[in-house]
Amino acid sequence: MIVVFCLFLQSGQTGAQKVEPGSSLSAQIVELTADIQKAHVTVDLGEEQGPLLRTEQFNTWDNGDPAPDLRADDVDFLNEIGLSSTMVRVGFSLDTLCSVETLSCDFQSIEAWLDDISRTTEALVVHLTPKAIIHERKPASDALPVLKLAITELKKRFPKVVYIEATNEPDWEYHGSQIYRRKSPVLEPADVYSYYVPFYQAVAFVNEELGLTRPIQVGGPALTGMNETWLTAFLDGYTADSNPAKRLDFISYHGYGQFSDSFKEYTPNKPDPSVLSSQRETLNQWLSERSLPEDIPVFVTETGIYPGPSYDEPDPSKNDYLRQAAGMASQHYWWAQQAAMYPFNWVVRHETQGRKDQLITHTAEGPLRRTLSPYGNMLLMQSKMKTTKVKAVSDSLKDGRGIYGIASKDNTGIAVMLWNYQHVKQVEFDTQLKLLNMPQGLQQGKVRKRIYRIDAETSNYWANPAMADLTMVAESEERFDANFDLSFMLSPNSLYLLLLEPLQSLDE
Repeated sequence: MIVVFCLFLQSGQTGAQKVEPGSSLSAQIVELTADIQKAHVTVDLGEEQGPLLRTEQFNTWDNGDPAPDLRADDVDFLNEIGLSSTMVRVGFSLDTLCSVETLSCDFQSIEAWLDDISRTTEALVVHLTPKAIIHERKPASDALPVLKLAITELKKRFPKVVYIEATNEPDWEYHGSQIYRRKSPVLEPADVYSYYVPFYQAVAFVNEELGLTRPIQVGGPALTGMNETWLTAFLDGYTADSNPAKRLDFISYHGYGQFSDSFKEYTPNKPDPSVLSSQRETLNQWLSERSLPEDIPVFVTETGIYPGPSYDEPDPSKNDYLRQAAGMASQHYWWAQQAAMYPFNWVVRHETQGRKDQLITHTAEGPLRRTLSPYGNMLLMQSKMKTTKVKAVSDSLKDGRGIYGIASKDNTGIAVMLWNYQHVKQVEFDTQLKLLNMPQGLQQGKVRKRIYRIDAETSNYWANPAMADLTMVAESEERFDANFDLSFMLSPNSLYLLLLEPLQSLDE
């Protein structure tokens, strides 16, 4: 996670004032004039689009472990409410747990942590970095013995380790951050791939040594973003590698925004999340130019609208927590529409930055038990979606802001999520939702209709602790025809979930 994002901003700011480029220092630049516009979202339940990507099931845990006393209960809570994961990403520096000199590792300090996290996921993605070897510019091959040992012991002790991610933000830690410290960069773009090689070699060794029926996969390099210079240099290295045993099971990078090659400029995603919509197409072009397969999965292993300590308003309880919920839904919306792209949520609890929390952590009383943030409630909304995605079209999305809609169905009913991502703008939408081709089972009897809402007052601990849970704002039993309309008034950054479910299964 980048923690020095703001060093190139205006001089003279205090630490509390540091923000990323494009952020406001106060609510003064927020557009406060209320503006109500019309929006239309059309859902065609007869036009299936394949399995819905469950983006809420790709998650991360901060290795800062902000609430160790609550961690085991956090896991139980997430499992109980339906927020267990397909993959969870964790990671650490090899230097803190392993010794290159003595060729030994001691994982005792992380055992309880990983044991708990393992209970809430099907697979662990572990990022590892031999920091001292890179900082001291030692040959990359020096990392191979300790990587073999570390990955072997990790897999034996924690069987759910299935993915190894090579390094973490090497472009920042060994280049960008060095520039800001007025030091010479440790790595240039062409150097990154050499440190990937011992990772795939170590994984191949462990897979054979342990005779794994589900081999560990390896990928990387977890860049700060999809920067062309850095990522194509990595792909050039892979292409030039003549080892027939080389492997690149997934490509990974982070999704907050984009640094320039010089690291003097940074463009965040949050003003216009739709900039993410062409990442797969661009990546496929780079792969094709190197005669590499275009179906390599992409793991966006950190995502967010508030990188480092950045913010839009100094007091996050006013609007930023809600912006985080709508902003994360919007970013993941664009990634999920692209083939083989898997964005990871960041983070269950954050050690220092509460805007990123899925569980409320930073209060005067300390971390809270079993209390979701608006962001956490957004993930809970997503968990209530159905399995098959159907066509949903909004006429009110421009430059990544406006009304978003996703819809799904299965034999338990249909689910539609609507939200109004405005970032710092204040446009409200009177939204007409049109549903077409209702399944026959929902036309043959009474249907239970439920509506949930997250906004500035509802499902929002920071507005009202008594209303912290995901709140159902309407419930009824109704009859529906094949086509019908519903209306919603969506305030800035609010989210709605509509559930229509028969009183018995559609296939009964």
